[in-house]
Amino acid sequence: MIKTGIRLRRAGGLVKPAIGMDLPWMAKRAYLAIPSLTMVGGRMKWLIGQASRHRALAVGLTAQIVQYGSALLLIPFMVTRLSAPTIGIWYIFVTVQSLAMVCDFGFQPSFTRAIALALSGARKLERTGLGEAVPQDEQPNYRLAAEALAAAHRFYRLLALGVVVILVVCGLPYITMLAREGGIPTGSVQTAWLLLCGSIGLTLSFLWISPLLMGSGRVEQNYLYIIANRSTFSILGIIVLLSGGGLVALAMTLIGAQIFARLVAQRFMRGTLGDHDARNADRDAVRDVLKIVSPNAGRMGAVAISGFLITRFSLFVISSVAGVAVGGTYALSLQLLMALCAAAQLPMQVAMPRLVAARVAQDGIELRRIFGAAMMLYGTIYLTGAAFVLFAIPPLLTLIGSHIALLDRPVLALLAVILLLEGFHSNAAFFITTANNVPFLRSSILSGIAVATGVILLSWGGAGVAWIILCQGVVQLAYNNWRWPLMAWREIART
Repeated sequence: MIKTGIRLRRAGGLVKPAIGMDLPWMAKRAYLAIPSLTMVGGRMKWLIGQASRHRALAVGLTAQIVQYGSALLLIPFMVTRLSAPTIGIWYIFVTVQSLAMVCDFGFQPSFTRAIALALSGARKLERTGLGEAVPQDEQPNYRLAAEALAAAHRFYRLLALGVVVILVVCGLPYITMLAREGGIPTGSVQTAWLLLCGSIGLTLSFLWISPLLMGSGRVEQNYLYIIANRSTFSILGIIVLLSGGGLVALAMTLIGAQIFARLVAQRFMRGTLGDHDARNADRDAVRDVLKIVSPNAGRMGAVAISGFLITRFSLFVISSVAGVAVGGTYALSLQLLMALCAAAQLPMQVAMPRLVAARVAQDGIELRRIFGAAMMLYGTIYLTGAAFVLFAIPPLLTLIGSHIALLDRPVLALLAVILLLEGFHSNAAFFITTANNVPFLRSSILSGIAVATGVILLSWGGAGVAWIILCQGVVQLAYNNWRWPLMAWREIART
């Protein structure tokens, strides 16, 4: 029996997540981690029993709730204590953070697989496939795992340095311009921007932690690490806002949360590499690991960037053309609906192991039942939540004395419909990947370019926010909104 370290090998290969189809970043990492296996006591065993898997899944779902809930929890305190232009600037900060995560270019799952294979006893890594069979009694290859971890260290340090330099050199003039046009003191905005750059640098330089935890089978600990990061930011953010802090104080909480989560992760990582230390890894071997994992990472990174262009790039354009106050209104509306969309997609993500099992068994009836139920739940959860956002949130914002409002109801409804369709085809794309098929690379890239180009042209032409939102909807409706659900149903029908 081949020791793969990945349960989904039975299905004919590694299953890749639908990165770039707007699945939450945390969910992508959780997706790769749920089916982990590891080598225990000299032979292959399931890492966790059924009850333990359920506990890990519960912690994973909690991590996703915290991931989005922490940002939502700040909204009542933020909209009542910061001015509308300042809120707009903050959402630029948040969007830049998400863009920085895209700069990972898909290396996280690549490093995760490399570490998992090494700890399963693999003697070497391959550019494609899993390499030669590994006997069941083979000991973990701690040396190779340490080399893979050292490669991750090196890659993320260089990435962090490069991104921070670009953000300081190119981003500081841009954010200064937005602050000046929004009537915000440029000194405080510049200070907050530099703190944000430091936070992003820490975030990127710590991205090797999740691959190590997941690759070594410590899935639940990885979720707890994420929870520690996001919950700390939320708690600190509320405290500084209640204390009268502004943009600078909020940016400082991002750094504090990163440092605290790193200390938490230190305890979880003990013993993952045996007696080996990644700092002592051979440099030539580390370079070889980087060469091996790079090709597969590029494809996933391209799709992720396309997803960013489709859903988030418009905020930069709107803020530049219409001002940060209008950009803040759009960003707040988008944040609420995207968090709702992510919550509604959880049933499909939770159903992933059962979908894969049904595919392996070629059980078309079970596939149809699970997929149909997940889609129905998605629509029910999203539509119910969207109605709440449309009709309940605006008066609540007025009641608490918010300095910023949501988009006008017709425009907000248009955005809600577009994200509803986005979520449907994202669910379908997620299902398609359970067959180790990622056919949407080209369409994602073309759609991202089309949306970004359309948004820029419309903004320069004086079009309003509604036309910019409609641009995204038209591009997606032209292909992605119907193509991937149709493919998913056809695959089920053929099973």
